[in-house]
Amino acid sequence: MALDWLDLTGKVAFVTGSGHGIGAGIAEALSAAGAKVIVSDINEEVGSATASRLGAPNIPLDVTDREAVDRTLARVASEFGALDVLVNNAGIYRGFGGPIATITDEMWQKLWAVNVEGLFYCCRAAARIMVAGGRGGRIINIASTQSVSPGVGVTYDGSKGAVLQITRSLALELGPKGVNVNAVAPGATWVMDMPAPPLTGVVPPPTGDALADTVASRIARIPLGRWGQPIEVGKACLFLASGMADFITGVYLPVDGGWLVE
Repeated sequence: MALDWLDLTGKVAFVTGSGHGIGAGIAEALSAAGAKVIVSDINEEVGSATASRLGAPNIPLDVTDREAVDRTLARVASEFGALDVLVNNAGIYRGFGGPIATITDEMWQKLWAVNVEGLFYCCRAAARIMVAGGRGGRIINIASTQSVSPGVGVTYDGSKGAVLQITRSLALELGPKGVNVNAVAPGATWVMDMPAPPLTGVVPPPTGDALADTVASRIARIPLGRWGQPIEVGKACLFLASGMADFITGVYLPVDGGWLVE
């Protein structure tokens, strides 16, 4: 019975930004549970590689293109018969932190366009399909520990705070229509193609960069004593997409090894 609750056989799942890193881990976990996963990434090459590894279809998508989002999700519902699960993982981070005095208009606008506007376009398109289809669905937004505990910079932290509030608002709106909307908040997750470095628990000496020092201190003190892995974020998404989470909506689930425990 318990395994039946986790079985996603017959479900159609679309995962944005799933060509590599956390997104690939999410696609892998949903696929392992039997879902028909559509891999999607703005980078067609990495998306194709992950899709090939999982034996899944690949549909490239730039989430900041609202017309492309509408066309793509409509295509998914038409070709595969439904859209049961949307995971909004596409996002940018590296190079967009730092003090507000050094952040350019271009940096702010680009990050907001991907992390917030792109997520909104995907949520809107999916909601239309899921409600019209009459079988409900699951929307899972990838937030961050920075959604509730800032420390990287106003651009990234602000965008992920918005993701959390969008999740909560949509849970209220779409719950009566059979759509559960939740968020997963990854902490320090190792996505490089090399072994993760060990965490010694020793906080490194301060560098004078308040934001960088905050993050380094937290990583050093993760209670579970290691970096997270993309598949572990994927398992959290699997839980929220499955029958295990039928009565769960409007929450954020940290996958952070205890990062948020102060």
